[in-house]
Amino acid sequence: MEVVSNIDKQVEEASRGFSLSIESTLQVGFNIFRKAPSEFIVFSVLGAIIFSNPLSGLLLGGPAMASYFHMAQLASRGQQIEISDFFRGFDKAGSLIKLSLLIFLIVLLGLMMLIIPGIYFAVSYVFSHLFIWFYDKDPSEAIRLSRKIVSGNFGQILLLFLILAGINLLGLMALGLGILLTMPFSFCVVYAAFEDIIGISN
Repeated sequence: MEVVSNIDKQVEEASRGFSLSIESTLQVGFNIFRKAPSEFIVFSVLGAIIFSNPLSGLLLGGPAMASYFHMAQLASRGQQIEISDFFRGFDKAGSLIKLSLLIFLIVLLGLMMLIIPGIYFAVSYVFSHLFIWFYDKDPSEAIRLSRKIVSGNFGQILLLFLILAGINLLGLMALGLGILLTMPFSFCVVYAAFEDIIGISN
Protein backbone atom coordinates (compact mmCIF):
# COMPACT_ATOMS: atom_id res chain seq x y z
CA MET A 1 0.00 0.00 0.00
CA GLU A 2 1.47 3.36 -1.06
CA VAL A 3 1.79 5.91 1.72
CA VAL A 4 1.02 9.46 0.61
CA SER A 5 2.81 12.14 2.65
CA ASN A 6 1.05 15.20 3.98
CA ILE A 7 2.98 17.49 1.63
CA ASP A 8 1.96 15.37 -1.36
CA LYS A 9 -1.66 15.73 -0.31
CA GLN A 10 -1.27 19.50 -0.01
CA VAL A 11 0.34 19.72 -3.44
CA GLU A 12 -2.40 17.57 -4.94
CA GLU A 13 -5.05 19.82 -3.41
CA ALA A 14 -3.29 22.97 -4.65
CA SER A 15 -3.03 21.51 -8.15
CA ARG A 16 -6.82 21.39 -8.33
CA GLY A 17 -6.93 25.16 -7.98
CA PHE A 18 -6.08 27.83 -5.43
CA SER A 19 -6.54 31.56 -5.00
CA LEU A 20 -3.56 33.77 -4.24
CA SER A 21 -3.99 37.46 -3.46
CA ILE A 22 -1.13 39.24 -5.22
CA GLU A 23 -1.52 42.37 -3.10
CA SER A 24 -1.58 40.40 0.15
CA THR A 25 1.40 38.26 -0.87
CA LEU A 26 3.46 41.32 -1.73
CA GLN A 27 2.52 42.88 1.61
CA VAL A 28 3.42 39.75 3.57
CA GLY A 29 6.73 39.54 1.72
CA PHE A 30 7.48 43.16 2.56
CA ASN A 31 6.59 42.59 6.21
CA ILE A 32 9.04 39.67 6.32
CA PHE A 33 11.77 41.76 4.70
CA ARG A 34 11.37 44.70 7.06
CA LYS A 35 11.80 42.44 10.11
CA ALA A 36 15.48 42.01 9.21
CA PRO A 37 16.36 44.53 6.48
CA SER A 38 20.02 44.91 7.44
CA GLU A 39 20.64 41.16 7.38
CA PHE A 40 18.89 40.75 4.02
CA ILE A 41 20.81 43.66 2.48
CA VAL A 42 24.19 42.40 3.72
CA PHE A 43 23.45 38.93 2.35
CA SER A 44 22.32 40.48 -0.92
CA VAL A 45 25.80 41.96 -1.38
CA LEU A 46 27.11 38.40 -1.33
CA GLY A 47 24.23 37.30 -3.55
CA ALA A 48 24.97 40.05 -6.07
CA ILE A 49 28.57 38.87 -6.29
CA ILE A 50 27.45 35.29 -6.83
CA PHE A 51 24.85 36.11 -9.49
CA SER A 52 27.06 38.67 -11.28
CA ASN A 53 29.02 35.82 -12.86
CA PRO A 54 27.06 33.30 -14.94
CA LEU A 55 29.15 30.32 -13.80
CA SER A 56 29.09 31.14 -10.09
CA GLY A 57 25.41 32.02 -10.39
CA LEU A 58 24.70 28.62 -11.91
CA LEU A 59 26.76 26.67 -9.36
CA LEU A 60 26.21 28.72 -6.20
CA GLY A 61 22.87 30.34 -6.98
CA GLY A 62 20.85 27.38 -5.71
CA PRO A 63 22.39 27.32 -2.22
CA ALA A 64 22.17 31.13 -2.08
CA MET A 65 18.46 31.00 -2.91
CA ALA A 66 17.91 28.37 -0.22
CA SER A 67 19.67 30.65 2.26
CA TYR A 68 17.28 33.46 1.32
CA PHE A 69 14.29 31.20 1.99
CA HIS A 70 15.83 29.99 5.26
CA MET A 71 16.32 33.60 6.37
CA ALA A 72 12.79 34.47 5.28
CA GLN A 73 11.43 31.70 7.48
CA LEU A 74 13.44 32.92 10.47
CA ALA A 75 12.34 36.52 9.94
CA SER A 76 8.69 35.57 9.44
CA ARG A 77 8.74 33.79 12.81
CA GLY A 78 10.51 36.60 14.63
CA GLN A 79 13.74 34.64 15.06
CA GLN A 80 17.16 36.27 14.92
CA ILE A 81 19.26 35.83 11.79
CA GLU A 82 22.91 34.99 12.41
CA ILE A 83 25.83 35.31 10.01
CA SER A 84 25.96 31.51 9.82
CA ASP A 85 22.44 31.56 8.35
CA PHE A 86 23.88 33.27 5.26
CA PHE A 87 25.50 29.96 4.37
CA ARG A 88 22.88 27.48 5.56
CA GLY A 89 21.81 26.78 1.99
CA PHE A 90 25.13 25.04 1.43
CA ASP A 91 24.01 22.31 3.84
CA LYS A 92 22.14 20.88 0.84
CA ALA A 93 24.49 22.17 -1.84
CA GLY A 94 24.60 18.92 -3.81
CA SER A 95 20.86 18.70 -4.44
CA LEU A 96 20.51 22.45 -4.97
CA ILE A 97 23.31 22.63 -7.52
CA LYS A 98 21.83 19.66 -9.40
CA LEU A 99 18.45 21.41 -9.33
CA SER A 100 19.91 24.65 -10.72
CA LEU A 101 21.63 22.79 -13.55
CA LEU A 102 18.48 20.84 -14.35
CA ILE A 103 16.28 23.95 -14.40
CA PHE A 104 18.86 25.84 -16.47
CA LEU A 105 18.92 23.12 -19.12
CA ILE A 106 15.13 22.80 -19.26
CA VAL A 107 14.53 26.57 -19.45
CA LEU A 108 17.33 26.98 -22.01
CA LEU A 109 15.79 24.25 -24.15
CA GLY A 110 12.43 25.98 -23.85
CA LEU A 111 13.92 29.31 -24.90
CA MET A 112 15.63 27.69 -27.87
CA MET A 113 12.32 26.24 -29.00
CA LEU A 114 10.33 29.42 -28.47
CA ILE A 115 10.39 32.18 -25.85
CA ILE A 116 7.01 31.15 -24.43
CA PRO A 117 8.02 27.61 -23.35
CA GLY A 118 11.08 29.07 -21.61
CA ILE A 119 8.92 31.47 -19.62
CA TYR A 120 6.48 28.67 -18.81
CA PHE A 121 9.24 26.49 -17.37
CA ALA A 122 10.81 29.38 -15.42
CA VAL A 123 7.47 30.18 -13.78
CA SER A 124 6.54 26.54 -13.20
CA TYR A 125 9.74 25.82 -11.30
CA VAL A 126 9.66 28.91 -9.06
CA PHE A 127 8.99 26.82 -5.91
CA SER A 128 11.50 24.04 -6.64
CA HIS A 129 14.22 25.23 -4.26
CA LEU A 130 11.75 25.44 -1.39
CA PHE A 131 10.83 21.78 -1.77
CA ILE A 132 14.48 20.77 -1.46
CA TRP A 133 15.21 23.08 1.45
CA PHE A 134 12.08 22.59 3.54
CA TYR A 135 10.98 19.09 2.50
CA ASP A 136 14.22 17.31 1.49
CA LYS A 137 12.91 16.39 -1.96
CA ASP A 138 15.35 15.37 -4.68
CA PRO A 139 15.77 17.75 -7.66
CA SER A 140 13.49 15.91 -10.10
CA GLU A 141 10.76 15.54 -7.47
CA ALA A 142 11.10 19.20 -6.46
CA ILE A 143 10.60 20.25 -10.08
CA ARG A 144 7.59 17.97 -10.46
CA LEU A 145 5.92 19.25 -7.29
CA SER A 146 6.58 22.90 -8.13
CA ARG A 147 5.10 22.49 -11.60
CA LYS A 148 2.10 20.68 -10.13
CA ILE A 149 1.40 23.50 -7.67
CA VAL A 150 1.77 26.24 -10.26
CA SER A 151 -0.61 24.39 -12.58
CA GLY A 152 -3.33 25.06 -10.00
CA ASN A 153 -3.31 28.76 -10.90
CA PHE A 154 -0.63 29.48 -13.48
CA GLY A 155 -2.08 32.90 -14.29
CA GLN A 156 -1.64 34.31 -10.78
CA ILE A 157 1.86 32.88 -10.36
CA LEU A 158 2.83 34.27 -13.78
CA LEU A 159 1.50 37.69 -12.78
CA LEU A 160 3.45 37.58 -9.51
CA PHE A 161 6.55 36.45 -11.42
CA LEU A 162 6.25 39.36 -13.87
CA ILE A 163 5.67 41.89 -11.08
CA LEU A 164 8.79 40.72 -9.25
CA ALA A 165 10.77 40.76 -12.50
CA GLY A 166 9.65 44.35 -13.07
CA ILE A 167 10.55 45.36 -9.51
CA ASN A 168 14.03 43.86 -9.87
CA LEU A 169 14.50 45.57 -13.23
CA LEU A 170 13.76 48.89 -11.54
CA GLY A 171 16.24 47.92 -8.84
CA LEU A 172 18.94 47.39 -11.45
CA MET A 173 18.11 50.70 -13.10
CA ALA A 174 18.68 52.50 -9.78
CA LEU A 175 22.44 52.47 -10.32
CA GLY A 176 22.37 48.76 -9.64
CA LEU A 177 22.10 49.40 -5.90
CA GLY A 178 18.34 49.02 -5.76
CA ILE A 179 18.75 45.30 -6.43
CA LEU A 180 20.13 44.96 -2.90
CA LEU A 181 16.62 45.80 -1.72
CA THR A 182 14.48 44.28 -4.45
CA MET A 183 16.23 40.90 -4.62
CA PRO A 184 15.70 39.89 -0.96
CA PHE A 185 12.20 41.35 -1.09
CA SER A 186 11.43 39.11 -4.07
CA PHE A 187 12.61 35.99 -2.26
CA CYS A 188 10.51 36.96 0.76
CA VAL A 189 7.48 37.28 -1.52
CA VAL A 190 8.07 33.86 -3.12
CA TYR A 191 8.42 32.39 0.38
CA ALA A 192 5.17 34.10 1.41
CA ALA A 193 3.36 32.72 -1.65
CA PHE A 194 4.62 29.20 -1.00
CA GLU A 195 3.64 29.31 2.66
CA ASP A 196 0.20 30.65 1.77
CA ILE A 197 -0.44 27.90 -0.78
CA ILE A 198 0.79 24.80 1.05
CA GLY A 199 2.60 25.87 4.23
CA ILE A 200 6.15 25.41 5.49
CA SER A 201 7.40 22.58 7.68
CA ASN A 202 9.12 23.40 10.96
